[in-house]
Amino acid sequence: MKRFLMTLVIGALAVFAAEWQTRGAVLQSPDGSPSHRFEELADGVYFAIGSGSMTVMSNSLVIINDDHVMLVDTSVSPAAARGLVEGVKTLTDKPIKYVFNTHYHFDHAHGNQIFGDDVEIIGHDFVRSMLQTDVLQQRTNRSFTEGIPDQIEQMKARLAGTTNADDREQMQTQLRIQEAHFEAIQETRPTPPNVTYSDTLTLVKGGREVQLHFPGRGHTGGDTLVFLPEERIVFTGDFFVGSPGSNGLPYMGDGYVEEWPASLDRLKALEFDVMVPGHGRPFREREQIDQLQAYLRDLNRQVTALHTQGLSAQDAAARVDLSDHAEHYGPRVERVDPRAVLRMYELFQVKMPR
Repeated sequence: MKRFLMTLVIGALAVFAAEWQTRGAVLQSPDGSPSHRFEELADGVYFAIGSGSMTVMSNSLVIINDDHVMLVDTSVSPAAARGLVEGVKTLTDKPIKYVFNTHYHFDHAHGNQIFGDDVEIIGHDFVRSMLQTDVLQQRTNRSFTEGIPDQIEQMKARLAGTTNADDREQMQTQLRIQEAHFEAIQETRPTPPNVTYSDTLTLVKGGREVQLHFPGRGHTGGDTLVFLPEERIVFTGDFFVGSPGSNGLPYMGDGYVEEWPASLDRLKALEFDVMVPGHGRPFREREQIDQLQAYLRDLNRQVTALHTQGLSAQDAAARVDLSDHAEHYGPRVERVDPRAVLRMYELFQVKMPR
């Protein structure tokens, strides 16, 4: 089980470190190159994704209004957030006045601390309550960070055993990025939103309407959909991360698998053309929501049955077979993330009568 979890973490980090073309001059990454690149989705609305020159781990959305900027999600560390802010300066000289947190997870909200009191950081009530706790010691944060020192040592060992000049250069770059990331996260001070909402919130600022929707419990207990009704764009964070050609399954280690399919119906009810996920590429295919709902219902059915039979969470994770969903999520989907099953077992325990 421990080996499988480490494989998941290393694989995730490899995906997050994918290389991209860059725009602008952002002196925040280990080699001094831009940390993000930006793609305009609508007038003044930019999709921000990591360039590969430093660890950012998640996407953001930049919304440039008449006299200010709104930013959706603040990345994995203060350093990554600073890189994002420097990138925004290549698009506009308007100040950032509003920041929206789609949820509390480390890779989306651990850049909050770089913003002063003049910036409204807005999130769901649940996000504020979680970021007021010791989230650095929470299982999810630890599962993605505790293995970094060992990964660095493994990278150094592989580098020492490599003689090919091109391979060595690539490995040295990857090592610098990982070492810089480990140093960057030591600075983190989880910072909660200073403005919260519970169900919906509409802001009409600087000539643009932005709606925040809590769809119900899903990826976490307090996800936010950031919806631009005029542009017909919705930023989903990790509540929905599907995109064509990739494994569109969100992390479920803090999720509510039983409730999630019904919550996804609220996403369906929004009148959008483009979905921008917290990981992966923007896309238009609404049928992917149906596919995730089917996966979640199947997972819930199987795990519930195995729990009723008295199997442990570890044994249940080994027994779950989701190969029926390989058409949409690839052959690896048949093996479920054991963190998802452990989370489901925890919720079963909460529901049990005392």
